[in-house]
Amino acid sequence: MFTRTMAPLGMVACIGMIITCFIPWVHYNSINETFTGFHVTKFATGNYYGRAGIIISVFTAVIFLFMILPRLWAKRVNLFLAALLFAYCLRTYIIFTSALFEGEVEKKAGIYLIIVFSFIMLLGAVFPRIGEKASGG
Repeated sequence: MFTRTMAPLGMVACIGMIITCFIPWVHYNSINETFTGFHVTKFATGNYYGRAGIIISVFTAVIFLFMILPRLWAKRVNLFLAALLFAYCLRTYIIFTSALFEGEVEKKAGIYLIIVFSFIMLLGAVFPRIGEKASGG
């Protein structure tokens, strides 16, 4: 029962992850700027976090494709990619929410959602939907 619900839930999480890359992740009070996965400005100190939404969206699209494919190699590759994406999302969370001073970074819903959706996608890859063979007669 659990394995039947995780694969479709993983597919829904893929769609949610791509949408999450467009909503606000964090707000930096020092420069009065809100960052998303695609909108990141360079700090005056030279720090630039990059546009993590591009990498997350590409990985998510490939994971979604491999969740649909009924091949065993696709399920194995999908497990690796989902684990890699989960680790990258954790890295992104740490980088985007790190600050020298308390209260400098205001966390928005998007930064939490990338962690939640990537974990659901990982669960969907751990428990894939594998086609049942028809009993021959």
